[in-house]
Amino acid sequence: MVLPRGAAYPVRPGHEVAGVVTELAPDVDRPRPGERVVLHPLDVCGDCAPCRRGQEERCRRGRVLGLQVAGGMADEVVWPARRLVAVGELPLERAAVLADAVATAHHALRLADPGPHGRLCVVGAGGVGGHVVQLARALRPEVEVWAVVRSSASAARLEAMGAGVVLGLEGAAARLRAEAGRFDAVVDFSGTAAGPAEGLAMLEVGGRLVLGSVVDEPIQLGTTVTGMVTRELEVVGCYVSTLEDLRTVADLAREGRIDLSASVSRRLPLERAAEAFDLVERRPPGLVRVVLEP
Repeated sequence: MVLPRGAAYPVRPGHEVAGVVTELAPDVDRPRPGERVVLHPLDVCGDCAPCRRGQEERCRRGRVLGLQVAGGMADEVVWPARRLVAVGELPLERAAVLADAVATAHHALRLADPGPHGRLCVVGAGGVGGHVVQLARALRPEVEVWAVVRSSASAARLEAMGAGVVLGLEGAAARLRAEAGRFDAVVDFSGTAAGPAEGLAMLEVGGRLVLGSVVDEPIQLGTTVTGMVTRELEVVGCYVSTLEDLRTVADLAREGRIDLSASVSRRLPLERAAEAFDLVERRPPGLVRVVLEP
């Protein structure tokens, strides 16, 4: 994988981090020691053109926790207080998921913006994509939501939320067009090179495709420039989130409007990190996310 700008190994990983505040700098008074917080993984400059436009996720000088600076796989982490969000009594293993897997999903949903009573499809609705579906049901109940998933377990979970589901990415666009029609917006978190073309083929005229997976392969959209132009299609990227995205999903989790109980399947002590990485690489049945606890 191509490393992000400014990243170099070795670096201590861990960009999805929650914990308890233990110490503050002398000029900082919030959050208070003892509070549970989740760390937003971007430390932005606040001064570049994107930051001044309120697009901090595009910060030109931003540092990413666990990539450009030492991350959360440690007993203690130092991070700017302005990039912390209080989570109340939310269990820390669920709060950690908010940092990226849920906040990025919220950012993707905002970018997709299917419109009032629009139609949304999430391609790869397992991890982050599954949270897009859950957030859409919580925040945009009038939107019709469909999902493309790889497993029957994911299908059952999303159908319980009220989403329509198809199994398997290959040929998903044709099957969905026949069963459900076309969509105003498609969000792709499939993590595959084939995802964007399937997603684009699902779109209605004037539709928008949001790409959220980090896949270091040439993009294939399965259409021509004429096909894009005459249908006025949009393709946009979604990278991480803003602090406001994180605050929003933290509020939703605290209020019980989104349920993160199924978002973490394993918890291991920090000293078993190698075992956790092996689990993630093997992906045994039932694995969702592994949280390391110092």
